[in-house]
Amino acid sequence: MKKISKITLVYLLGVSLSYGLLIVIQKMGLNLGLDPLSFSFSRSIIVVFISLLFFSSQLKNLKFIKKYDLRDLIILGIVSAAAILVLFLGQNITTAVNAGFLIRLTPLFVLTFAYLLLKEKASKNSIFFMFIMLFGAFLLVTNGVLIIPYFGDLLIIIAALIIAFQNVFAKKIMQNVSTDMVIFSRIFISALLIVMLIPFLLGYESISALFDGLSYVILAAILYFLSVICQYRAIKLVGPFITTTFFLSGSLFSSLFSYILLG
Repeated sequence: MKKISKITLVYLLGVSLSYGLLIVIQKMGLNLGLDPLSFSFSRSIIVVFISLLFFSSQLKNLKFIKKYDLRDLIILGIVSAAAILVLFLGQNITTAVNAGFLIRLTPLFVLTFAYLLLKEKASKNSIFFMFIMLFGAFLLVTNGVLIIPYFGDLLIIIAALIIAFQNVFAKKIMQNVSTDMVIFSRIFISALLIVMLIPFLLGYESISALFDGLSYVILAAILYFLSVICQYRAIKLVGPFITTTFFLSGSLFSSLFSYILLG
């Protein structure tokens, strides 16, 4: 593996920590009886406002982005929203154990997309490291037992495929567009689409419990926002493969925070 700088390590640990804690915070909210759809809808609304506030000073730069780059940014947001929806659908028709592990197949797909879109090849050491991390995640998440098959498992694998494409595509866009603009577009467009699509696809009754458990919703929105920022800044520095491979360590932090906060 290539040598990793201190700032890159901060971002890599940041995404693992924030996403690992995010999973537990959302679980705590759901344990209180919060509706999953309302939770996702409310979180997305807050994410929209956080992204506008955080990147407000840079929004003026949008007018300088070329049309084809703007098109790619919109595609990135749409793809991200699709990943969230497919993952949600898959999680609802498979076991938590299967979903928790299968989504971590993402680095395998990143290998292919990185070669096709970026002409990047991972070193043998990096690939070996990925399989070690993947095997560790398998043991940690599933306790060595993966129950298959479920139709939801296929959807989780498709979500992993979409996420892999999304991360590699983001790296490609960063060749012409600033990292912060890529992060903003990824977060803002996907969250906005979720806000628009959930009531349309599933009915307005799906948001009947809007902003119940507000403290959990706000904390989840902040952690999600931080995880995306850390992830994409790491992708800019070391590429999507190393970033996604380190993302596997989120299993460890989820287990740690689950033990501390949920017993």
